[in-house]
Amino acid sequence: MKLKKIYHMGIPVDDIDRAREFYTKVLGMQFIDRVGGNPNNPDSLEIHGKVARLDRFKCGSDDVVLFERPRAIHKDALDQDGIAHQAFDMDWDDYEPALKETKKLGLFHRSVERS
Repeated sequence: MKLKKIYHMGIPVDDIDRAREFYTKVLGMQFIDRVGGNPNNPDSLEIHGKVARLDRFKCGSDDVVLFERPRAIHKDALDQDGIAHQAFDMDWDDYEPALKETKKLGLFHRSVERS
């Protein structure tokens, strides 16, 4: 077996509408479409009795898909669930302005020092 590339990266979210606003307005990704949310759609994805909603985005030439959790967890459960990690790349010249913007929006978590 020889894979060509990653087809998409899936990221679970509690509130898909709020997440879509963040991924488009803050991160600048291009929204492609929403899939799911309609139980009559033959392509619908049912998880724990709820028809899941998925939002697809373009990030450069890559695809990112947000998967709405069937039930919100409303917490950062790193100590219980381990690490789910995604990393995005940007031009170094854009880093400081992006850092200022995330702090202004109250979204800053922590900075990672790179050598």
